[in-house]
Amino acid sequence: MLSLDPLRYPPMNDKSMQESIGVRARRAAGWQLLAGGTGFGLQMVTSLVLARLLMPRDFGIVAMATLVTGLATTFRDLGLGQALVQRHELEPKHLRAAFWGNAVMGMSICAALILIAPWLGVYFKEPRMVPVLQAIAFLFVLSPFSVVPRAMLQRDLNFRTPFFAELPASLSYGAVGVTMALLGYNYWSLVAGQLTAAFVRSLALCILTRHIPPLIPSFRGIRDLFSFGLGATGVSLGHYIAVKVDYFAIGKRLNADALGLYTRAYTFVTYPSMLTSQIGPVFFPAFSRMQHDRERMHSAFSRVNTVLSMPFFPLLTIAVVAAPELIPTVLGEQWTPSVVPAQILTFIGMCSIIGAPSGAVIKATGRVYGEAWRQLLYGVLIGVGAWFAAPYGIAAVSVAVVGANIVHYSLIAHLVWQSIGFGPLDYLKAFRGPLSITAASAAAALILRAIMIAAGHGQVVVLLFTAIPPLLVALLLAISLPFPETKVAIHEYRSFYERGKSLIARR
Repeated sequence: MLSLDPLRYPPMNDKSMQESIGVRARRAAGWQLLAGGTGFGLQMVTSLVLARLLMPRDFGIVAMATLVTGLATTFRDLGLGQALVQRHELEPKHLRAAFWGNAVMGMSICAALILIAPWLGVYFKEPRMVPVLQAIAFLFVLSPFSVVPRAMLQRDLNFRTPFFAELPASLSYGAVGVTMALLGYNYWSLVAGQLTAAFVRSLALCILTRHIPPLIPSFRGIRDLFSFGLGATGVSLGHYIAVKVDYFAIGKRLNADALGLYTRAYTFVTYPSMLTSQIGPVFFPAFSRMQHDRERMHSAFSRVNTVLSMPFFPLLTIAVVAAPELIPTVLGEQWTPSVVPAQILTFIGMCSIIGAPSGAVIKATGRVYGEAWRQLLYGVLIGVGAWFAAPYGIAAVSVAVVGANIVHYSLIAHLVWQSIGFGPLDYLKAFRGPLSITAASAAAALILRAIMIAAGHGQVVVLLFTAIPPLLVALLLAISLPFPETKVAIHEYRSFYERGKSLIARR
Protein backbone atom coordinates (compact mmCIF):
# COMPACT_ATOMS: atom_id res chain seq x y z
CA MET A 1 0.00 0.00 0.00
CA LEU A 2 1.19 3.54 -0.72
CA SER A 3 2.60 4.90 2.51
CA LEU A 4 0.50 7.45 4.36
CA ASP A 5 3.53 8.62 6.31
CA PRO A 6 4.01 12.29 5.52
CA LEU A 7 6.78 13.10 3.07
CA ARG A 8 8.60 16.20 4.26
CA TYR A 9 10.66 18.59 2.22
CA PRO A 10 14.30 18.88 3.32
CA PRO A 11 15.60 22.17 4.76
CA MET A 12 15.65 24.74 1.97
CA ASN A 13 19.07 26.04 2.97
CA ASP A 14 20.75 22.65 2.63
CA LYS A 15 23.04 23.11 -0.39
CA SER A 16 23.65 19.41 -1.00
CA MET A 17 19.92 18.71 -0.92
CA GLN A 18 19.28 21.59 -3.31
CA GLU A 19 21.74 20.01 -5.71
CA SER A 20 19.95 16.68 -5.36
CA ILE A 21 16.72 18.38 -6.45
CA GLY A 22 18.32 19.10 -9.82
CA VAL A 23 19.46 15.48 -10.16
CA ARG A 24 16.06 14.09 -9.22
CA ALA A 25 14.27 16.60 -11.44
CA ARG A 26 16.39 15.56 -14.44
CA ARG A 27 15.67 11.91 -13.70
CA ALA A 28 11.97 12.69 -13.40
CA ALA A 29 12.08 14.71 -16.62
CA GLY A 30 13.74 11.77 -18.34
CA TRP A 31 10.85 9.53 -17.37
CA GLN A 32 8.36 12.18 -18.35
CA LEU A 33 10.01 12.68 -21.72
CA LEU A 34 9.90 8.93 -22.28
CA ALA A 35 6.27 8.94 -21.23
CA GLY A 36 5.55 12.03 -23.32
CA GLY A 37 7.19 10.62 -26.41
CA THR A 38 5.40 7.30 -26.04
CA GLY A 39 2.05 8.86 -25.25
CA PHE A 40 2.42 11.48 -27.96
CA GLY A 41 3.22 8.83 -30.54
CA LEU A 42 0.33 6.60 -29.51
CA GLN A 43 -2.10 9.50 -29.35
CA MET A 44 -1.01 10.89 -32.71
CA VAL A 45 -1.31 7.50 -34.42
CA THR A 46 -4.71 6.88 -32.84
CA SER A 47 -5.93 10.36 -33.75
CA LEU A 48 -4.78 10.00 -37.34
CA VAL A 49 -6.47 6.60 -37.72
CA LEU A 50 -9.69 7.85 -36.14
CA ALA A 51 -9.62 10.97 -38.32
CA ARG A 52 -9.55 8.65 -41.34
CA LEU A 53 -12.38 6.46 -40.04
CA LEU A 54 -14.68 9.12 -38.59
CA MET A 55 -16.22 12.35 -39.84
CA PRO A 56 -15.78 15.88 -38.42
CA ARG A 57 -19.30 15.77 -36.96
CA ASP A 58 -18.36 12.72 -34.84
CA PHE A 59 -15.52 14.65 -33.24
CA GLY A 60 -17.81 17.67 -32.90
CA ILE A 61 -20.49 15.75 -30.98
CA VAL A 62 -17.97 14.35 -28.51
CA ALA A 63 -16.28 17.76 -28.27
CA MET A 64 -19.60 19.30 -27.17
CA ALA A 65 -19.90 16.74 -24.35
CA THR A 66 -16.28 17.04 -23.26
CA LEU A 67 -16.65 20.81 -23.09
CA VAL A 68 -19.07 20.28 -20.22
CA THR A 69 -17.12 17.51 -18.49
CA GLY A 70 -13.92 19.53 -18.85
CA LEU A 71 -15.53 22.45 -17.04
CA ALA A 72 -16.70 20.10 -14.29
CA THR A 73 -13.18 18.68 -14.01
CA THR A 74 -11.87 22.00 -12.72
CA PHE A 75 -13.99 21.48 -9.58
CA ARG A 76 -13.33 17.75 -9.26
CA ASP A 77 -10.84 17.84 -6.39
CA LEU A 78 -10.98 21.54 -5.44
CA GLY A 79 -7.23 21.74 -6.02
CA LEU A 80 -6.55 19.36 -3.11
CA GLY A 81 -4.16 17.23 -5.14
CA GLN A 82 -2.05 20.27 -6.04
CA ALA A 83 -2.15 21.40 -2.41
CA LEU A 84 -0.63 18.06 -1.39
CA VAL A 85 2.28 18.72 -3.74
CA GLN A 86 2.90 22.33 -2.73
CA ARG A 87 2.43 22.07 1.06
CA HIS A 88 5.70 22.15 3.00
CA GLU A 89 4.69 19.47 5.51
CA LEU A 90 1.99 16.81 5.36
CA GLU A 91 0.22 14.61 7.88
CA PRO A 92 -1.87 11.46 7.25
CA LYS A 93 -5.08 13.42 7.91
CA HIS A 94 -4.35 15.57 4.85
CA LEU A 95 -4.20 12.50 2.60
CA ARG A 96 -7.45 11.05 3.92
CA ALA A 97 -9.21 14.39 3.61
CA ALA A 98 -7.98 14.84 0.04
CA PHE A 99 -9.34 11.42 -0.99
CA TRP A 100 -12.77 11.85 0.56
CA GLY A 101 -13.11 15.44 -0.58
CA ASN A 102 -12.47 14.30 -4.13
CA ALA A 103 -14.80 11.31 -3.76
CA VAL A 104 -17.71 13.47 -2.65
CA MET A 105 -17.12 15.99 -5.43
CA GLY A 106 -16.73 13.25 -8.06
CA MET A 107 -20.00 11.51 -7.24
CA SER A 108 -21.86 14.83 -6.98
CA ILE A 109 -20.58 16.02 -10.35
CA CYS A 110 -21.46 12.71 -12.02
CA ALA A 111 -25.04 12.90 -10.75
CA ALA A 112 -25.39 16.56 -11.74
CA LEU A 113 -24.16 15.95 -15.29
CA ILE A 114 -26.58 13.06 -15.82
CA LEU A 115 -29.47 15.27 -14.71
CA ILE A 116 -28.64 18.37 -16.76
CA ALA A 117 -27.59 16.56 -19.94
CA PRO A 118 -31.04 16.90 -21.65
CA TRP A 119 -31.04 20.67 -21.14
CA LEU A 120 -27.53 20.94 -22.54
CA GLY A 121 -28.63 18.96 -25.59
CA VAL A 122 -31.32 21.57 -26.18
CA TYR A 123 -28.81 24.40 -25.69
CA PHE A 124 -26.40 22.99 -28.28
CA LYS A 125 -29.28 21.89 -30.54
CA GLU A 126 -27.65 18.47 -30.69
CA PRO A 127 -29.69 15.67 -29.04
CA ARG A 128 -27.01 13.09 -29.84
CA MET A 129 -24.70 14.65 -27.25
CA VAL A 130 -27.10 13.84 -24.36
CA PRO A 131 -26.32 10.11 -23.95
CA VAL A 132 -22.67 10.85 -24.75
CA LEU A 133 -22.44 13.33 -21.88
CA GLN A 134 -24.26 10.97 -19.51
CA ALA A 135 -21.79 8.19 -20.32
CA ILE A 136 -18.67 10.34 -19.98
CA ALA A 137 -19.95 11.61 -16.59
CA PHE A 138 -18.89 8.30 -15.02
CA LEU A 139 -15.27 9.38 -15.41
CA PHE A 140 -15.77 11.39 -12.22
CA VAL A 141 -16.59 8.27 -10.21
CA LEU A 142 -13.17 6.85 -11.10
CA SER A 143 -11.10 9.96 -10.46
CA PRO A 144 -10.82 9.80 -6.62
CA PHE A 145 -8.81 6.58 -6.75
CA SER A 146 -5.84 8.20 -8.48
CA VAL A 147 -5.65 11.70 -6.96
CA VAL A 148 -3.74 10.97 -3.74
CA PRO A 149 -1.24 8.40 -5.08
CA ARG A 150 -0.53 10.58 -8.13
CA ALA A 151 -0.01 13.68 -5.96
CA MET A 152 2.34 11.86 -3.58
CA LEU A 153 4.36 10.40 -6.43
CA GLN A 154 4.61 13.85 -8.01
CA ARG A 155 5.60 15.42 -4.70
CA ASP A 156 8.39 12.88 -4.36
CA LEU A 157 9.47 13.49 -8.00
CA ASN A 158 8.65 9.88 -8.84
CA PHE A 159 7.49 9.86 -12.48
CA ARG A 160 8.55 6.32 -13.23
CA THR A 161 5.42 4.73 -11.74
CA PRO A 162 2.91 7.00 -13.54
CA PHE A 163 4.59 6.12 -16.84
CA PHE A 164 3.71 2.46 -16.40
CA ALA A 165 0.14 3.43 -15.50
CA GLU A 166 -0.34 5.70 -18.53
CA LEU A 167 1.07 3.28 -21.08
CA PRO A 168 -1.70 0.65 -20.83
CA ALA A 169 -4.28 3.44 -20.68
CA SER A 170 -3.08 4.90 -23.99
CA LEU A 171 -2.96 1.48 -25.60
CA SER A 172 -6.47 0.63 -24.42
CA TYR A 173 -7.85 3.93 -25.76
CA GLY A 174 -6.40 3.23 -29.19
CA ALA A 175 -7.45 -0.42 -29.25
CA VAL A 176 -11.04 0.20 -28.16
CA GLY A 177 -11.52 3.40 -30.14
CA VAL A 178 -10.18 2.11 -33.45
CA THR A 179 -11.93 -1.27 -33.12
CA MET A 180 -15.32 0.32 -32.49
CA ALA A 181 -14.77 2.84 -35.29
CA LEU A 182 -14.08 -0.03 -37.70
CA LEU A 183 -17.28 -1.70 -36.51
CA GLY A 184 -19.28 1.43 -37.37
CA TYR A 185 -19.99 2.86 -33.92
CA ASN A 186 -19.07 6.39 -35.09
CA TYR A 187 -18.76 8.85 -32.18
CA TRP A 188 -19.38 6.12 -29.60
CA SER A 189 -15.93 4.76 -30.41
CA LEU A 190 -14.43 7.97 -28.98
CA VAL A 191 -16.59 7.71 -25.84
CA ALA A 192 -15.73 4.06 -25.22
CA GLY A 193 -12.04 4.81 -25.70
CA GLN A 194 -12.12 7.54 -23.05
CA LEU A 195 -13.97 5.43 -20.48
CA THR A 196 -11.74 2.41 -21.00
CA ALA A 197 -8.56 4.47 -20.73
CA ALA A 198 -9.74 6.12 -17.49
CA PHE A 199 -10.60 2.79 -15.89
CA VAL A 200 -7.30 1.18 -16.93
CA ARG A 201 -5.33 4.24 -15.74
CA SER A 202 -6.92 4.26 -12.26
CA LEU A 203 -6.61 0.51 -11.85
CA ALA A 204 -2.98 0.44 -12.99
CA LEU A 205 -2.00 3.33 -10.70
CA CYS A 206 -3.59 1.68 -7.66
CA ILE A 207 -1.93 -1.66 -8.44
CA LEU A 208 1.52 -0.20 -9.09
CA THR A 209 1.49 1.91 -5.91
CA ARG A 210 -0.39 -0.74 -3.90
CA HIS A 211 -2.69 2.06 -2.85
CA ILE A 212 -5.81 1.15 -0.88
CA PRO A 213 -8.12 4.16 -0.39
CA PRO A 214 -9.18 4.86 3.21
CA LEU A 215 -12.54 3.22 3.87
CA ILE A 216 -13.64 5.43 6.76
CA PRO A 217 -14.73 8.94 5.68
CA SER A 218 -12.62 11.70 7.19
CA PHE A 219 -12.35 15.39 6.40
CA ARG A 220 -9.94 16.43 9.18
CA GLY A 221 -7.15 18.51 7.73
CA ILE A 222 -9.07 19.65 4.66
CA ARG A 223 -9.00 23.24 5.90
CA ASP A 224 -5.18 23.19 5.78
CA LEU A 225 -5.35 22.37 2.08
CA PHE A 226 -8.37 24.40 1.12
CA SER A 227 -6.83 27.88 0.86
CA PHE A 228 -4.22 26.91 -1.71
CA GLY A 229 -6.63 24.45 -3.33
CA LEU A 230 -9.28 27.12 -3.84
CA GLY A 231 -6.78 29.39 -5.58
CA ALA A 232 -5.55 26.48 -7.71
CA THR A 233 -9.17 25.71 -8.63
CA GLY A 234 -9.61 29.31 -9.72
CA VAL A 235 -6.55 28.95 -11.95
CA SER A 236 -7.89 25.72 -13.43
CA LEU A 237 -11.33 27.23 -13.98
CA GLY A 238 -9.92 30.30 -15.69
CA HIS A 239 -7.64 28.16 -17.83
CA TYR A 240 -10.47 25.86 -18.86
CA ILE A 241 -12.76 28.74 -19.76
CA ALA A 242 -9.96 30.28 -21.79
CA VAL A 243 -9.14 27.16 -23.80
CA LYS A 244 -12.73 25.96 -24.27
CA VAL A 245 -15.02 28.98 -24.42
CA ASP A 246 -14.27 29.39 -28.12
CA TYR A 247 -15.52 25.80 -28.59
CA PHE A 248 -18.76 26.80 -26.83
CA ALA A 249 -19.17 29.81 -29.13
CA ILE A 250 -18.59 27.76 -32.29
CA GLY A 251 -20.79 24.90 -31.11
CA LYS A 252 -23.62 27.31 -30.30
CA ARG A 253 -23.40 29.77 -33.19
CA LEU A 254 -22.21 27.44 -35.96
CA ASN A 255 -22.48 23.61 -36.02
CA ALA A 256 -20.76 20.31 -35.20
CA ASP A 257 -18.86 20.28 -38.51
CA ALA A 258 -17.33 23.70 -37.83
CA LEU A 259 -16.47 22.69 -34.27
CA GLY A 260 -14.80 19.49 -35.47
CA LEU A 261 -12.69 21.43 -37.99
CA TYR A 262 -11.70 24.03 -35.40
CA THR A 263 -10.73 21.44 -32.77
CA ARG A 264 -8.51 19.65 -35.31
CA ALA A 265 -6.84 22.97 -36.21
CA TYR A 266 -6.26 23.76 -32.54
CA THR A 267 -4.89 20.27 -31.91
CA PHE A 268 -2.60 20.59 -34.93
CA VAL A 269 -0.74 23.59 -33.51
CA THR A 270 -0.71 22.30 -29.93
CA TYR A 271 0.69 18.82 -30.63
CA PRO A 272 4.22 19.92 -29.59
CA SER A 273 2.87 21.46 -26.38
CA MET A 274 1.15 18.16 -25.60
CA LEU A 275 4.60 16.60 -25.48
CA THR A 276 6.19 19.39 -23.45
CA SER A 277 3.22 19.39 -21.07
CA GLN A 278 4.16 15.83 -20.20
CA ILE A 279 7.17 17.13 -18.26
CA GLY A 280 5.12 20.03 -16.83
CA PRO A 281 4.28 18.05 -13.66
CA VAL A 282 8.03 17.85 -12.94
CA PHE A 283 8.35 21.64 -12.77
CA PHE A 284 5.79 22.19 -10.01
CA PRO A 285 7.34 19.96 -7.30
CA ALA A 286 10.87 20.90 -8.36
CA PHE A 287 10.20 24.65 -8.17
CA SER A 288 8.25 24.13 -4.94
CA ARG A 289 11.38 22.71 -3.36
CA MET A 290 13.24 25.85 -4.45
CA GLN A 291 10.53 28.23 -3.24
CA HIS A 292 12.88 29.87 -0.70
CA ASP A 293 15.75 30.26 -3.21
CA ARG A 294 14.53 32.74 -5.84
CA GLU A 295 17.95 33.07 -7.51
CA ARG A 296 18.01 29.32 -8.16
CA MET A 297 14.45 29.45 -9.49
CA HIS A 298 15.39 32.34 -11.81
CA SER A 299 18.29 30.39 -13.30
CA ALA A 300 16.30 27.17 -13.66
CA PHE A 301 13.33 28.95 -15.27
CA SER A 302 15.56 30.59 -17.88
CA ARG A 303 17.22 27.27 -18.72
CA VAL A 304 13.89 25.45 -19.00
CA ASN A 305 12.46 28.04 -21.40
CA THR A 306 15.45 27.70 -23.73
CA VAL A 307 15.41 23.91 -23.60
CA LEU A 308 11.70 23.71 -24.42
CA SER A 309 11.52 26.39 -27.11
CA MET A 310 14.66 25.55 -29.11
CA PRO A 311 13.34 22.37 -30.76
CA PHE A 312 9.62 23.13 -30.83
CA PHE A 313 9.50 26.73 -32.07
CA PRO A 314 11.10 25.88 -35.45
CA LEU A 315 9.28 22.55 -35.68
CA LEU A 316 5.90 24.21 -35.19
CA THR A 317 6.70 27.04 -37.60
CA ILE A 318 7.79 24.64 -40.34
CA ALA A 319 4.62 22.60 -39.81
CA VAL A 320 2.51 25.72 -40.27
CA VAL A 321 4.30 26.66 -43.50
CA ALA A 322 3.67 23.12 -44.74
CA ALA A 323 0.08 23.02 -43.43
CA PRO A 324 -1.64 23.32 -46.87
CA GLU A 325 0.01 20.04 -47.85
CA LEU A 326 0.50 18.46 -44.43
CA ILE A 327 -3.08 18.50 -43.16
CA PRO A 328 -4.85 17.02 -46.22
CA THR A 329 -2.03 14.51 -46.75
CA VAL A 330 -2.05 13.21 -43.20
CA LEU A 331 -5.67 13.70 -42.11
CA GLY A 332 -7.49 13.60 -45.42
CA GLU A 333 -8.98 16.11 -47.83
CA GLN A 334 -12.07 16.58 -45.63
CA TRP A 335 -9.89 18.50 -43.15
CA THR A 336 -8.61 21.07 -45.68
CA PRO A 337 -10.84 23.88 -44.28
CA SER A 338 -8.86 23.69 -41.02
CA VAL A 339 -5.59 24.79 -42.69
CA VAL A 340 -6.01 28.56 -42.35
CA PRO A 341 -7.21 28.44 -38.71
CA ALA A 342 -4.25 26.21 -37.88
CA GLN A 343 -1.84 28.71 -39.40
CA ILE A 344 -3.40 31.59 -37.47
CA LEU A 345 -3.30 29.68 -34.19
CA THR A 346 0.47 29.11 -34.40
CA PHE A 347 1.14 31.79 -31.79
CA ILE A 348 -0.94 29.87 -29.25
CA GLY A 349 1.02 26.72 -29.92
CA MET A 350 4.30 28.51 -29.24
CA CYS A 351 3.07 30.17 -26.07
CA SER A 352 1.57 26.97 -24.69
CA ILE A 353 4.99 25.28 -24.96
CA ILE A 354 6.42 27.62 -22.32
CA GLY A 355 3.20 27.89 -20.32
CA ALA A 356 3.96 24.90 -18.08
CA PRO A 357 7.12 26.30 -16.43
CA SER A 358 5.47 29.72 -16.00
CA GLY A 359 2.50 28.20 -14.21
CA ALA A 360 4.78 26.02 -12.07
CA VAL A 361 6.82 29.02 -10.89
CA ILE A 362 3.69 30.98 -10.04
CA LYS A 363 2.15 28.12 -8.06
CA ALA A 364 5.40 27.21 -6.33
CA THR A 365 5.68 30.79 -5.02
CA GLY A 366 2.07 30.66 -3.80
CA ARG A 367 0.69 33.34 -6.16
CA VAL A 368 -2.28 31.26 -7.25
CA TYR A 369 -4.81 34.03 -6.72
CA GLY A 370 -2.82 36.41 -8.92
CA GLU A 371 -2.79 33.77 -11.63
CA ALA A 372 -6.48 32.98 -11.08
CA TRP A 373 -7.78 36.46 -11.93
CA ARG A 374 -5.50 36.63 -14.94
CA GLN A 375 -6.83 33.30 -16.18
CA LEU A 376 -10.43 34.39 -15.64
CA LEU A 377 -9.81 37.66 -17.53
CA TYR A 378 -8.24 35.58 -20.29
CA GLY A 379 -11.38 33.46 -20.49
CA VAL A 380 -13.60 36.54 -20.69
CA LEU A 381 -11.51 38.04 -23.51
CA ILE A 382 -11.62 34.83 -25.54
CA GLY A 383 -15.33 34.32 -24.87
CA VAL A 384 -16.32 37.80 -26.00
CA GLY A 385 -14.02 37.71 -29.01
CA ALA A 386 -15.07 34.22 -30.13
CA TRP A 387 -18.79 34.94 -29.69
CA PHE A 388 -18.76 37.99 -31.94
CA ALA A 389 -16.28 36.46 -34.41
CA ALA A 390 -18.07 33.10 -34.83
CA PRO A 391 -20.62 34.29 -37.45
CA TYR A 392 -17.67 35.18 -39.71
CA GLY A 393 -16.21 31.67 -39.56
CA ILE A 394 -13.58 29.71 -37.66
CA ALA A 395 -10.72 31.74 -39.15
CA ALA A 396 -12.16 34.88 -37.56
CA VAL A 397 -12.48 33.06 -34.23
CA SER A 398 -8.81 32.09 -34.53
CA VAL A 399 -7.79 35.74 -34.93
CA ALA A 400 -9.83 36.74 -31.86
CA VAL A 401 -8.29 33.93 -29.78
CA VAL A 402 -4.75 34.91 -30.76
CA GLY A 403 -5.43 38.52 -29.72
CA ALA A 404 -6.62 37.38 -26.30
CA ASN A 405 -3.50 35.21 -25.96
CA ILE A 406 -1.21 38.18 -26.55
CA VAL A 407 -2.83 39.99 -23.62
CA HIS A 408 -2.85 36.91 -21.40
CA TYR A 409 0.75 35.85 -21.80
CA SER A 410 1.90 39.42 -21.26
CA LEU A 411 0.09 39.39 -17.90
CA ILE A 412 1.51 35.98 -16.99
CA ALA A 413 5.04 37.15 -17.84
CA HIS A 414 4.49 40.14 -15.57
CA LEU A 415 3.44 37.84 -12.72
CA VAL A 416 6.54 35.71 -13.22
CA TRP A 417 8.56 38.93 -13.07
CA GLN A 418 6.92 39.76 -9.73
CA SER A 419 7.47 36.22 -8.46
CA ILE A 420 11.16 35.64 -9.25
CA GLY A 421 12.37 38.85 -10.92
CA PHE A 422 12.45 37.36 -14.43
CA GLY A 423 12.02 40.41 -16.66
CA PRO A 424 11.92 41.33 -20.38
CA LEU A 425 15.70 41.21 -20.83
CA ASP A 426 15.78 37.76 -19.26
CA TYR A 427 13.15 36.53 -21.73
CA LEU A 428 15.12 38.04 -24.60
CA LYS A 429 18.26 36.22 -23.50
CA ALA A 430 16.42 32.91 -23.03
CA PHE A 431 14.72 33.08 -26.45
CA ARG A 432 17.35 34.73 -28.66
CA GLY A 433 18.72 31.38 -29.78
CA PRO A 434 15.38 29.63 -30.39
CA LEU A 435 13.96 32.65 -32.26
CA SER A 436 17.06 32.91 -34.48
CA ILE A 437 16.73 29.22 -35.38
CA THR A 438 12.99 29.62 -35.99
CA ALA A 439 13.44 32.60 -38.33
CA ALA A 440 16.09 30.84 -40.43
CA SER A 441 14.18 27.55 -40.72
CA ALA A 442 10.91 29.34 -41.52
CA ALA A 443 12.61 31.32 -44.29
CA ALA A 444 14.05 28.12 -45.74
CA ALA A 445 10.64 26.43 -45.62
CA LEU A 446 8.89 29.33 -47.37
CA ILE A 447 11.50 29.54 -50.12
CA LEU A 448 11.61 25.80 -50.80
CA ARG A 449 7.84 25.49 -50.81
CA ALA A 450 7.52 28.32 -53.33
CA ILE A 451 10.17 26.71 -55.56
CA MET A 452 8.50 23.27 -55.45
CA ILE A 453 5.05 24.70 -56.23
CA ALA A 454 6.43 26.79 -59.10
CA ALA A 455 8.09 23.67 -60.50
CA GLY A 456 4.71 21.93 -60.56
CA HIS A 457 5.52 19.13 -58.13
CA GLY A 458 2.79 17.15 -56.41
CA GLN A 459 1.53 17.58 -52.86
CA VAL A 460 3.76 14.93 -51.25
CA VAL A 461 6.96 16.21 -52.90
CA VAL A 462 6.16 19.79 -51.88
CA LEU A 463 5.56 18.60 -48.31
CA LEU A 464 8.85 16.72 -48.10
CA PHE A 465 10.94 19.62 -49.41
CA THR A 466 9.10 22.11 -47.21
CA ALA A 467 9.78 20.09 -44.08
CA ILE A 468 13.03 18.10 -44.26
CA PRO A 469 15.69 20.63 -45.45
CA PRO A 470 14.48 23.38 -43.04
CA LEU A 471 14.65 20.89 -40.16
CA LEU A 472 18.28 20.22 -41.10
CA VAL A 473 18.90 23.98 -41.15
CA ALA A 474 17.42 24.25 -37.66
CA LEU A 475 19.61 21.39 -36.40
CA LEU A 476 22.81 22.87 -37.83
CA LEU A 477 22.05 26.30 -36.38
CA ALA A 478 21.25 24.84 -32.97
CA ILE A 479 24.64 23.16 -32.88
CA SER A 480 26.62 26.14 -34.17
CA LEU A 481 25.08 29.15 -32.40
CA PRO A 482 27.55 30.79 -29.99
CA PHE A 483 25.01 31.69 -27.28
CA PRO A 484 25.84 30.12 -23.88
CA GLU A 485 22.20 29.22 -23.20
CA THR A 486 21.89 27.26 -26.45
CA LYS A 487 25.05 25.30 -25.61
CA VAL A 488 23.56 24.48 -22.21
CA ALA A 489 20.37 23.34 -23.95
CA ILE A 490 22.36 21.05 -26.26
CA HIS A 491 24.05 19.57 -23.20
CA GLU A 492 20.64 18.96 -21.60
CA TYR A 493 19.38 17.21 -24.74
CA ARG A 494 22.40 14.92 -24.71
CA SER A 495 21.85 14.17 -21.03
CA PHE A 496 18.19 13.34 -21.64
CA TYR A 497 19.15 11.17 -24.60
CA GLU A 498 21.67 9.19 -22.58
CA ARG A 499 19.23 8.88 -19.70
CA GLY A 500 16.52 7.75 -22.08
CA LYS A 501 18.80 5.06 -23.55
CA SER A 502 19.61 3.91 -20.04
CA LEU A 503 15.93 3.72 -19.07
CA ILE A 504 15.03 1.79 -22.21
CA ALA A 505 17.98 -0.58 -21.73
CA ARG A 506 16.84 -1.37 -18.20
CA ARG A 507 13.40 -2.24 -19.52
